[in-house]
Amino acid sequence: MADEGTLATTAEVLLAIGQGGSATQILEANTNIWIKWAEGDIMMELKEDVVTNYANVGTTAKRFLAAVAANRAAFYAIQENQNSWGLSTTQSKLNVIDDIWKSAVKIMRDKDLRALMGLT
Repeated sequence: MADEGTLATTAEVLLAIGQGGSATQILEANTNIWIKWAEGDIMMELKEDVVTNYANVGTTAKRFLAAVAANRAAFYAIQENQNSWGLSTTQSKLNVIDDIWKSAVKIMRDKDLRALMGLT
């Protein structure tokens, strides 16, 4: 099976999940779904279809969007099976990923930063 998402790869999602992910969390078919969910979340925040218009996205924005999409997909993966790690580790992972998402949302809403990345 090949990666089906545009903004992030399965490998990037696996890095964001971290070591010790369950079989459900690291299954490529699932990561492909979670990447697409993450892409939807990103497009809703940007109010721009960066997946369809990916060729027009600047290089800096592509790296930013890859990191955001991978971490957002990891959030869905960890939510899917919270028993992979102890409660404190799971909660810590979710907190870090949530902080990344909140920071990314601020950037995605900032007109000046969007312009720097080649987004409208």
